[in-house]
Amino acid sequence: MKNIFFLISLLSSIFIHSQENLEPLRTNFKLLEKSIFQRSGSVSSNDFIYLTDTLSLPLIDDFSTNKFKNYIVDTSLPYVKDSLWYKLYYLDGTMVPLNASFMTSPTYKMVYDSININGVDTISEQSYPWATDTLIVKNFSFYPITFDTLIVWPNITHIDSLWTLANPDISFSNALPDLAQDSMILFFVDPTSDDLNKIWLDSDVFLNDNFSPNPWTLGTVTFDGLDGSGEPYDWNTGATDWADYLTSKPLFLSQKSLSDSLYFSFFFQAGGNGDIPESDDSLALEFYIPTNDQWVSIWSTGGFESDSWYYEHVLLDNSIYFQDGFKFRFKSYGSLTGSLDHWNLDYVYLNENRSQNDTLMNDWAFTNVPISVLETYSSVPWKHYTLATTEVVLNSLVIPSYNSSNNPKLLQPCSMDLFYNNALVSSHPYSATVLNVPSLSYFDMFYDYGNTLSLASAVNDTFVDFDFRYYLSTNTTPERLSENDTIYHKQSFHNYYSYDDGSAEAAYGLVGNGAELAYRYTLLDGVGQDTLKAIKIHFSPSVYDASNDPFFLQIWSDSLGQPGSLVYSSDNLDFPELYYPHYNSGLNGFYEYELPILVAVEDTFYIGWKQSTASRLNIGFDKNVDTKSNIFYNLGSGFQNTIFNGSLMMRPVFTSNMDNILNAGEIKYLNNSNNIFPNPANSIFNISAEGFGILNAFDLKGRLIFEKEFMGNTSIMVNSWENGIYIILIKMNNGNTVRKKLIIQH
Repeated sequence: MKNIFFLISLLSSIFIHSQENLEPLRTNFKLLEKSIFQRSGSVSSNDFIYLTDTLSLPLIDDFSTNKFKNYIVDTSLPYVKDSLWYKLYYLDGTMVPLNASFMTSPTYKMVYDSININGVDTISEQSYPWATDTLIVKNFSFYPITFDTLIVWPNITHIDSLWTLANPDISFSNALPDLAQDSMILFFVDPTSDDLNKIWLDSDVFLNDNFSPNPWTLGTVTFDGLDGSGEPYDWNTGATDWADYLTSKPLFLSQKSLSDSLYFSFFFQAGGNGDIPESDDSLALEFYIPTNDQWVSIWSTGGFESDSWYYEHVLLDNSIYFQDGFKFRFKSYGSLTGSLDHWNLDYVYLNENRSQNDTLMNDWAFTNVPISVLETYSSVPWKHYTLATTEVVLNSLVIPSYNSSNNPKLLQPCSMDLFYNNALVSSHPYSATVLNVPSLSYFDMFYDYGNTLSLASAVNDTFVDFDFRYYLSTNTTPERLSENDTIYHKQSFHNYYSYDDGSAEAAYGLVGNGAELAYRYTLLDGVGQDTLKAIKIHFSPSVYDASNDPFFLQIWSDSLGQPGSLVYSSDNLDFPELYYPHYNSGLNGFYEYELPILVAVEDTFYIGWKQSTASRLNIGFDKNVDTKSNIFYNLGSGFQNTIFNGSLMMRPVFTSNMDNILNAGEIKYLNNSNNIFPNPANSIFNISAEGFGILNAFDLKGRLIFEKEFMGNTSIMVNSWENGIYIILIKMNNGNTVRKKLIIQH
């Protein structure tokens, strides 16, 4: 037995090229549930054609709200109209019959006759081409649909022998005509009232509050190598090209001229919290010229490293821009293989009567949404909150704002309001210590509600969500925007603890066979002890697909501020359980890994894993919440803190009253007389069992490598098996199932 545990220990301590890494993301789970809809270009039957309204000046978007056109595919809505289009028409506008077909080269009527030539009976042949017709042929390949006019011949050939009564004798058509009547249904979607507030036609970019440090207002849009569905444009490593586009609706500018002094301005940031664009990457601005059906380059920049915001100011200095149907677009060039080469964009503004010196937004705005109103966590189980003996909710909250005007702002009365089920629970006025918000500077809005904020008395449910509304107010003009004066925060109390804000900006991973990752949590005071039923993990694909690399879930107790003894490990001789990274959208991209048994924890504990391969598993890493001190890893020489600032997207899940059962499935073991031995095995191992069963053997990749039915005590030859660890699954005819870990050591 000592030899077995020695070998297990030896195998578990093998670390190859051990290190910790932080890598860019390859997908964006916040976008994965979105769909890409047809808006222009190639079409097919049952496509949706979205008609758009036009924009008027002034045009401004600080991305604090969603101004992206919504593409709907519900054909039952009143503003969705279907239209049946036919392909072929005669010149007079009459539709060609449905069964008609044509050739684009001559077809003939062939007539055969018997004549006497010098006393010899001879067959003569005459060919007469059919009369031509001219058709209007519509091109269904693209929308808007165009048409051509073509000279065609009927798709029919006659063969007629004059010595027979039949006329003609044979008549046939080509099975594959050059042209045939065809039809297509298109659904035309009229602009809705909601569309009137929208600016953008496409949604390749990512609207977010996470990727920009030091924003000037709520929200930015981020350009990267992911499409609007959150997937890479190209999965092939090294692929680069134009990636994200951000295109405006058309504007009517025909009534404008150079004298109206139209300026286009915007702010941009390279990299931010994401991946820094290289010098050969770029962000570009283009204008659309309707009469030329052409996009022209206006501005571009190559990649560089900086967290600063940069301002661009462009005069519309050519009369060719002043047309109805004028549009503009931004586009990014870089990697197509993931969430890479980031650019952040903010405060897009187009208006007349501006000058070269009109470079200020003249706006006072919130810059961030609160992550949590709780002391330590972004979420805790509701039952734990109700048991807590110390204060869990913050008694004040600081929300940053920015005054982008060159004048101070005078604070007016404002408040924080608490809602539950859309009903106002309480209101907490803002107590200003400073009434003037300085110009061109950040200003912390300090919401102090002391001990007057009560949540527990509001509800008595298992899962609870509260909505917080914060707003700021000033009587100082001008204010270009009001949408960014109000923010909303949803505070959730479900069945898990969390530090993160639900959004990953990078992927964290360890390299090394046997590497261990541990994440520290502490139960709220007064909870004492509870039972874990699962662990939620957000895995993020990054360069390498680790979905086939298994790992073991582990839970540790605390030992002087570091992971101590194992409370639970799925790396167990009697009941091994392998887990694999799941890249699923789900709720914020989290996958819930159920534990085979309930695991009791108390006070401070750690959740994490042990790797069975050297590959990085790439857990989502939140750069906006720093819990670096709670992240530990072990590469073979003991646990130590990570060097990276941020939070792991890994959450412990506790049992709750909502669970259908309060216990995980019972693990059924073979009795003492049933066993697998020797273990480790060299050339043979034995099964000591009572009754009939089926044995399946899996490698650590989850592949079935062996299957055998057996009766009673049985020997299995393993000479051909490679050295390593295998999972043996035995299903007995009495319903009992057992897993065993078998080590092969030749």
